[in-house]
Amino acid sequence: MKKRMIIISIVVVSVTLIGLAFAAGPGSGGWHRTPEEKVAYVKEKIAEGLALDNTQKATLDRIADEIIAEHQDISSGRQAFKADLMEILSKEEVSAEELKALFDTRKTVIDEVMQMASTHIAEFHSILTPGQRETLVDKIESHQGRRCRFFR
Repeated sequence: MKKRMIIISIVVVSVTLIGLAFAAGPGSGGWHRTPEEKVAYVKEKIAEGLALDNTQKATLDRIADEIIAEHQDISSGRQAFKADLMEILSKEEVSAEELKALFDTRKTVIDEVMQMASTHIAEFHSILTPGQRETLVDKIESHQGRRCRFFR
């Protein structure tokens, strides 16, 4: 009986540890990484998946650094937007004009992000060889419908 309890305990602990390891793995959302760590992970996957040369990696590094810098600005703006929205919603009466003005300011930020993303994507695309572009398209198409599995 005692031996059976020890075996059951070992199995339960092992299954729990394995479950935690899989739950905390990359791509599962279990790793609470900083934006810099996430960007580094994605850069590595892109470089491996497209077999980038050193010049291309340097350009990708520069683009990633710019994205990290811009992300900090966007993130602080997002927090301010949430605070403003909560302030409006906590009032006794909510004005449609007030909400529209708040959403218009957010729409401006989204437009800026889209412009920035377009610039970075075009620049990255321009450094790729035709074969790498084809690989990129294939990987994006195979990614459709899968969560967090871009270069696997």
